[in-house]
Amino acid sequence: MSGITTGKMLKNAREMLELSVTQLVEGVCSRRTLQKLEDDETECDLLLFIVLLQRLGKSPDKLEYILSRQEYYLERMRNWFLTCVFKGNQKWAERVLDLYWKNSQGLGTVHRMYLCRGRAMISYWIDHDLEEAEGWLIQTLESTFPRWNNDDWTHCRISTLELENILSLVRVQREQNKPVWNLLQRCGRYITQHVTDGEEHAKIFGKYAWLAAQEKLKYNCPEDAITLCTEAIKKLRQYSIEYFLKPLLTIILRCYQEMEKKKEKLIRSKTWISKERCRVFLSILERLNKYFGEKWYPQNSILCNCSQKSYHLDYEIVRAERYIHGMTQEMVADGIYRNAKEIGRMERGQSAPKNKHFIKIMEKFGLCKERRGGFVVADSFQALEVRKQIQDCISRYQYDCAEGLVIQLKQMLDMSIFENSRTIQMILNLINMYKGQCSNHELLEESWELLQKTYHCLPEHITEWFEKILNKKMEKYLMRYLKQKRRRYRVPLKNETDMINQVAILLKRIGKGEEAIQLYSFTIYLFHQSDMKEEYRYRSYALLLGNMAADKCSISDSTEALNYSLRCGKLGTLGRDYLTLTCALEDKSSNREICCKMVKEAYYLFELSDNKVNREIVKKYYNENYGIQKVCA
Repeated sequence: MSGITTGKMLKNAREMLELSVTQLVEGVCSRRTLQKLEDDETECDLLLFIVLLQRLGKSPDKLEYILSRQEYYLERMRNWFLTCVFKGNQKWAERVLDLYWKNSQGLGTVHRMYLCRGRAMISYWIDHDLEEAEGWLIQTLESTFPRWNNDDWTHCRISTLELENILSLVRVQREQNKPVWNLLQRCGRYITQHVTDGEEHAKIFGKYAWLAAQEKLKYNCPEDAITLCTEAIKKLRQYSIEYFLKPLLTIILRCYQEMEKKKEKLIRSKTWISKERCRVFLSILERLNKYFGEKWYPQNSILCNCSQKSYHLDYEIVRAERYIHGMTQEMVADGIYRNAKEIGRMERGQSAPKNKHFIKIMEKFGLCKERRGGFVVADSFQALEVRKQIQDCISRYQYDCAEGLVIQLKQMLDMSIFENSRTIQMILNLINMYKGQCSNHELLEESWELLQKTYHCLPEHITEWFEKILNKKMEKYLMRYLKQKRRRYRVPLKNETDMINQVAILLKRIGKGEEAIQLYSFTIYLFHQSDMKEEYRYRSYALLLGNMAADKCSISDSTEALNYSLRCGKLGTLGRDYLTLTCALEDKSSNREICCKMVKEAYYLFELSDNKVNREIVKKYYNENYGIQKVCA
């Protein structure tokens, strides 16, 4: 990997901030642990790694993770616990928390912090005991941030997880009518100064603004409260985050009502959200959550977040790649382990190779991957942030801006690494496709070739799979065949997913829509067959599911896509998936009145997500087909 590793990326980020090792690790691990991590002599637990990244002001969502079975088991338990708490199942919440502690003992103070945090959640959400919740939250903070009560946090480094703990304490103390403004102000200053990643900043600022706005209302300052909330919403919509929008919109509406009682008027320049717009946005989100969301899913938990995870299982990748390359376990182990037993244990999920061994195994399969890596191979977080900016520009059809960023990204990367050169070419092909600068047939041929350099899924494999599915006589045989883990190929990595999506779009453009749907369906099937749940693969699964639903104009697929986006707390795909559902329903004339309302709601969802191009397309479509009442300009 040309010496580019996550350890070096961490070290570079720390040195750019002029932070000492002691400052970064205070309360979470030893200096020696971080030094060995930065020198690539060891690995650290996933939760600790996330805390370290967040203390550097960076987002863990910029990386793709290849987890061992044990790491995934702990991550699943954290999610199981949250589900039990919000469903109000105290018995199972406590069982899962006890099991989590049993499996995480010895992994460090961050897990003790999470245990105390869990106890606080049970006390608050299930027992409704504010004093007990406050006690547990104080223990949570003492675990990793013992200086939380100091007036000066100048030399402290605090992760987003720890900031959530502090804000939760503020919430509990507010509800007990205790003074919280000083602690809240310290949080606000820290977020402004040190949480530099846009997505991380948006997520934590939204929660801070919600609490601060309530304090402003308490002291009869509704204008200030509206300003705080609209600023938070602006940040959330910039990064397509739906989670925590409803609480912020509710506060804004409450502020307008308070001002109406006092016959006060808001200065128009202070907000872009009018009272009417606020009411519309809020009613649409409530409607979506009512009909497509999970009934138990929280809307205002500070300790819950939107999901943008990109996780994979190491044993699934190794097993699938070894089989597809026709290699024996002895061949894979050669030069890495003394015998093949270690590869066998790894493929069964019974052991996890060290990162240096894992990299060597991946190289044997032609993959340039380590356990924690970016969507480009770089030792700078700046490159990962530029890659994300390009993705955001393309999703909003800002191709000229994306082209400028591609030039910038190319200068940051080692282009001799295949993964980097493929990423750049893939982005350029996508821009050329939408701008009509190249032949679709040429782009399709090149895209297939780029994809199959690392992802060995041929068109004939997909055709064969569909022929077997369509032949009902083969159904029982097919199920037995596909259940054999050795016969099953792996879920694509993020860049491979983007290539698959690009291929499918090009197939549709040249009149092969059925083949595009087959490609989507085959890949979605692989996601469903994996041991890892789809919610841990938001960036890949949401893209393919939403586009497949649109191509099929499917009610069931678009409904699933809506449920998935709401469960992951994402805003950017809601408008698209809701519009897909509307188009599927339009086929029945009896649905016309409902569809009229849904198209209008899709318009407002695109406005809320700041997707101007799609908003105008929907507006034009609505006015042409449902010209009873114009949508708001």
